[in-house]
Amino acid sequence: MFNFSKGVFSAKETDFIIKRLEDVAEQGFLTRRTEKNPHLIASYYGVEEEGISPKWNVKIYSFNKAKAGHSIVCIDSEVLQKLVEADYESFVPPDLPVLRVDDAGWGFPLCGVMVGVTDEVEVLTDVVPVEYFRSDTETNFGTRLYLDKYTELALGLLDKFKALPDTHRIEICTGFINRPVKERLRELRFDVRVVEVKGLLQDELEKRYKEYVTREVGEDLYFDPKEIGKSSIPKHYSACVDFGRKRCPELLKNGWKALAGY
Repeated sequence: MFNFSKGVFSAKETDFIIKRLEDVAEQGFLTRRTEKNPHLIASYYGVEEEGISPKWNVKIYSFNKAKAGHSIVCIDSEVLQKLVEADYESFVPPDLPVLRVDDAGWGFPLCGVMVGVTDEVEVLTDVVPVEYFRSDTETNFGTRLYLDKYTELALGLLDKFKALPDTHRIEICTGFINRPVKERLRELRFDVRVVEVKGLLQDELEKRYKEYVTREVGEDLYFDPKEIGKSSIPKHYSACVDFGRKRCPELLKNGWKALAGY
């Protein structure tokens, strides 16, 4: 019906989409939220009890001259498509064992990024090396090859669980680095749901990533933003960057704009 990947829509299209989403909200699959943003027309979030993670959301922004239309920003456009089409049955997950996928270290200025997969009994992890996030390597950050590498490692871990579309369904965390994995798994015909990953996988990833960073830099530097609070993050982040600049500059993710020049 709509190509939601284009992101920009006419007033007529936007009105139609909002009407459909209002109908969906009345059915209980979505909740509408009011947010303090003068450019935001409407904002909807999933309802977990109805099979849509509250981490899923869609935001509709008012007309933008540069884009020549209203903007629709969505965590997972496939879910949005099904909602607009009122395909409610698709939100009932298949009765299959679940494998969960998540990452660690994406926002940490030193070392690579870890990917993890669990069946809620065993946790397997691997690491995209820091070279993929630097500016001075063949696989530098600008090439976006880190997305290919992360996807390759995630699929490799899933393969170790002998995952197939008719034996497992997948739950994957939100986040830019996970999007290509989600898309590739859907191409392979897996049922993939975008969720907030908690519990065993999140805890084990934080623990293993901390151990990995300590091995790489020789100091216990890693901090979990969820544990220290927002106000403390800048101080810890700056301390890590300063340590890396002085002691191990080759381990800084200097492909990031924020770290350019280090």
